[in-house]
Amino acid sequence: MKHWRFVPAALLLSGCLSYPPPPEAPYRAIGQEPGWTLVIDERDLTFIPAGGQPIRQPRPQPIIGFAGEIYQTPRIGVNIVHAACTDIMSGQGYGDRVQVDVDGRRFEGCGGDLAAPTGLGLAGTNWHVEAVNGRPTPPQGDYHVQFEGNRVRAKFGCNGMSGGYTESGNLLTIGPMAATRMFCPEPAMSIENQAGGILNQPVTVSSSGDRVTLSNANGRIALRRRY
Repeated sequence: MKHWRFVPAALLLSGCLSYPPPPEAPYRAIGQEPGWTLVIDERDLTFIPAGGQPIRQPRPQPIIGFAGEIYQTPRIGVNIVHAACTDIMSGQGYGDRVQVDVDGRRFEGCGGDLAAPTGLGLAGTNWHVEAVNGRPTPPQGDYHVQFEGNRVRAKFGCNGMSGGYTESGNLLTIGPMAATRMFCPEPAMSIENQAGGILNQPVTVSSSGDRVTLSNANGRIALRRRY
């Protein structure tokens, strides 16, 4: 038989009774190519590879580094850097860059709080294409990428292309793109095919002065600003 103990409401309101604090909210990080998820809660570090079995290690006390937290276990090492990060597939921004080493294999991704989407400010800019996958464009021919409002127009020495685009953090997503279908002599034809394959997937935008690089797993396009 259960015995219930009456607790006066005044005692509850006075704060004299103490209750255990709620469990710490899990920290989550994700990465792509291949996909993975990391969960850090009050007890464990759990690494979940896409299509694989989770790997779990007891959570150690974090080492407080210069830029974030570091966790070291026999199988999982985590380095969290508090700097803006954008997921390459979704375009979602996060508060942290996360590096995970699992059984000697390294993974890169993003974690922490979600960041509000921000634009790159590409509207109204015009760029000369300097190189595609490290191959310089020839001095003859029209090689450009131009952003007008919410549309992008491009030419890689051959056919004209155009389509809509969106910006989120440092991620640029273009497409689908419409294009003319002329056959062109080399090297324009192969440069166009490679550039089209790159722009067919979201690209990460990195800049230095008047130059910008668009890159993803399919390759990279080097641009120099015209205006």
